[in-house]
Amino acid sequence: MKRCKAFPLFAVLLALLLVLPVSASEEESLSALLMGEDLQAYAHEALPALAGEGGEWFALYLAQKDEAYDLSEYAAALAAYFSSEHRLNPVERQRCALAWLAAGGNRETSAEMAKDSIGSQGIMSWVFGLHLLHNGVELEGYTTASAADMLVSLQLADGGFALSGQYADVDVTAMVLQALAPMKEDYADAIEKGIACLASKQQPDGGFKSYGVSNPESVAQVVIALTALGLDPRTDARFSGDMTEAWKQFRLEDGSYSHIAGGKGNENACTQVLLALAALSRFDAGKGGLYLLDAPSEELPEISFPEESTKEESVMESSSEEESASQPPAPTEKEGMSFPRKAVLIVSILLAAVSLVYLLLPKRK
Repeated sequence: MKRCKAFPLFAVLLALLLVLPVSASEEESLSALLMGEDLQAYAHEALPALAGEGGEWFALYLAQKDEAYDLSEYAAALAAYFSSEHRLNPVERQRCALAWLAAGGNRETSAEMAKDSIGSQGIMSWVFGLHLLHNGVELEGYTTASAADMLVSLQLADGGFALSGQYADVDVTAMVLQALAPMKEDYADAIEKGIACLASKQQPDGGFKSYGVSNPESVAQVVIALTALGLDPRTDARFSGDMTEAWKQFRLEDGSYSHIAGGKGNENACTQVLLALAALSRFDAGKGGLYLLDAPSEELPEISFPEESTKEESVMESSSEEESASQPPAPTEKEGMSFPRKAVLIVSILLAAVSLVYLLLPKRK
């Protein structure tokens, strides 16, 4: 009986799977680094401790995934946080109000969290206020149209937006486009000028700078903006090449990202790239932008607000606060392997074993 000559080669290739790691997507690797392999366990055990302290970004990420994660414990922790004496600035309250919605909270409580915040802390309070309005939260005195009009009125001569000054900042411009995206037909001219501004600021390597420094966070914000507008950041002709390749120069061996090339792992960079990867996944699946929530709001525990938590004085704009995402816990290596990767490895081992037995059997003439 003749042996198939290709079979031994196939056996060798399978055997290599025993010594080579099973590959994972960039998003899967980064989410595992930040939150562990078991995302539901993270939502129950670690996320509640971050309520009001940066956990809003992870709540948003989990809420916008295809899997249905239970975020009720985080929502309860956020309710407790707001019921305490913590003082947050207007933009922070808006982000928490958005996270409350993402966790399944009702719009009435979200509106109370963000009370008197829209427009009270510069351009970012218009951006996040408009995100809340797009998700059905009623902010007294404003509609999506009036808030969008205010944002567009802040557009600079170069077509972009900034916290201050006469020249556009990439991050702020992208974040304004994210907020205007659900109304792209009504504000097509302003949006086109914003996109043209971003394209003019793209670097030869496909990346972007903010405050004169190339960084992955700026790329991430542009990716989130374009996908929200229904544009593919990997192929759009107004930009040079696949911009998602640009942030890979900041990726370190452990899978984390640095803020600058050659730097150490940076929490903010990791979080923003993760959100951009989620936005890309949603775009590929034909879903809406990152900030348009899929999950319907449900009734969760009521929150009693201390007077000082919603009647604080206006906070001066700070570029470090408004341009950067809140800092999550430092990324650490997580042990273990996800179930699909374990299954692939087990099947590979079994096939390799069968192949080796086949090779060792005596040949028949």
